[in-house]
Amino acid sequence: MAGHDDRYVEITTRLRSVRSFCDFLSQGGAVRIASSDGGPWKDVTAALLERNRREAEALARTRRHLYPEFADEDVAPPLYSRH
Repeated sequence: MAGHDDRYVEITTRLRSVRSFCDFLSQGGAVRIASSDGGPWKDVTAALLERNRREAEALARTRRHLYPEFADEDVAPPLYSRH
């Protein structure tokens, strides 16, 4: 995987982030938007959850395709390369 570490970490980090957001929404989180300042709020939680689930599936497919030997790992990348 040498030379591909940054891309793998990028995909894995984004995948983890999207999955965490989906978990938040699935556990009762809500997203509401207003079409204009002072306008009525519209709940877009269901649409946003579906879009993020599709993104997570696409990221997982990409990771499986590019890094088949590491695709199912969910190892946290190190925060620091050295101490």
